Amino acid sequence: MNFRRILKGAVVKNTQNFVYRVIAGAVLAALPFSVLAEEPEAATRIQQLEKMMLQMQQQREEQDKQMQVMADELKAMQQQMANSKEDRVKEKGKATGSPVYAAFKDGLVFEDGGGDWKLQLNGRVQTDYRNYDPSEWKSDTFSIRRARFGGTFTFLKDFAVRVEGEYANTTGTTTTALTYGYLDYTRWAGAKIRAGQFKPFFGLERAYSTNFIDFTELSLATNNGTIFNSTYDRGVMLFGDPLPWLNYNLYAINGTGQNQNDVDNQKDTGGRVNANLARLADFKNMVLHIGASASTGDLGFTAATGSISQATESQGVSFFSVSGLDTDSKRKRWGIETALTYGPVKFQSEYISANFDGDWTKGNKKDSYDNDINNWYADLNWLVTGESYADSYKSGVFGRIKPKQNFSGQGGWGALELGLRYSKFDASDFSNMLANTSTSKYTSEADAWTAGAKWILNPNARLVLNYIHTSFDTPVTSNGKTDDQEDAIVLRAQYDF
Repeated sequence: MNFRRILKGAVVKNTQNFVYRVIAGAVLAALPFSVLAEEPEAATRIQQLEKMMLQMQQQREEQDKQMQVMADELKAMQQQMANSKEDRVKEKGKATGSPVYAAFKDGLVFEDGGGDWKLQLNGRVQTDYRNYDPSEWKSDTFSIRRARFGGTFTFLKDFAVRVEGEYANTTGTTTTALTYGYLDYTRWAGAKIRAGQFKPFFGLERAYSTNFIDFTELSLATNNGTIFNSTYDRGVMLFGDPLPWLNYNLYAINGTGQNQNDVDNQKDTGGRVNANLARLADFKNMVLHIGASASTGDLGFTAATGSISQATESQGVSFFSVSGLDTDSKRKRWGIETALTYGPVKFQSEYISANFDGDWTKGNKKDSYDNDINNWYADLNWLVTGESYADSYKSGVFGRIKPKQNFSGQGGWGALELGLRYSKFDASDFSNMLANTSTSKYTSEADAWTAGAKWILNPNARLVLNYIHTSFDTPVTSNGKTDDQEDAIVLRAQYDF
């Protein structure tokens, strides 16, 4: 570039000098002859001008020669630089791949221009403050409910690998717990295959991501404890959307829970099917969701005998407990679900029943049992700011709410959601098997009311406030305190991507 500027400057400067001289000669030549005749030295002056013009012409020819030499030298240097660059490429190897693009869309996404692979990083942090009454049952606490980081790598268009770790360590351990670790084959939208550790889909509320559940915790009907002993399990699953309004999944899993291999040859098998009749009928801005789930298997106890228990929605007192169940105890589950939405209003409900049968040992006495636990819930939610729940519904589950205006300093306030839920836990069949002791008393029935307010600042950030009141069929004793109800306030700050 320096040689180009020098050459260009030289051309411009010499051209200007030549033009000035020519103009001067032309002006003199244009003067009337009569005027020149009056000057005694006119002839001499004409000779001088002719000599000057000849000299200028010679100079111009010399300049043209110099410019040609400079141009040849510049061309030679450019060729030398090009050859040097080509030699370096040959030494280091030439890159032939597509460029990599980065973007933020519900996660940090990297993908190549050819579409052969994509890496999406995801994570979440849920920080809680929980206040309990009676405080003897559970201490008020600041806690980290979830702190996760992971990613999904999609390659060759039809394969995807997801790995995610949990860092909250609520159990006091110092190691990271694996949540998701699976491989997907996604060639056919109606028949995808998943293998590894994942969440088996049973019912509507449990199919939600915990980033987007209606309240801070799942209901008494669907929370982990008795009917469901773990959120994650290991196995294989076939799932998909064979029609735009129809979704299903079928799975075979260990049944032993998160990060556990099987302890026997028995497997849990189950499935879920659901439909959005509003999509089938082409009703806009609506969801008419109906579905059913079922599964069968054993309880997956790893010890000689096992136990089942249930705590309140707020993760407060454990109010139900049965122990001494044989390792061969079986569990059959079925449930029905519905969700009806129109614009910013959503009604959702589920009924889930589980049958337990096997042998039960208490002291020196051994007996058989065949008991049911029947749970259900119903909730009503309203997006006060007018967003539509239908926009967040896909493949049989509700997801991310996107405010009409994100919270900002320019007048945006995000989205506001209000909700009310009632849930019922009924294990009255087990009332004669409760693991009561002189210091601990349990009950077999409970119901809970949850009132919630949710401020969605933007699609990735939210504040949630819940008040949860739980009543017990008979008084519960724990940590020296006996009461027939529990009240809890949960405040959550959450960010996910």
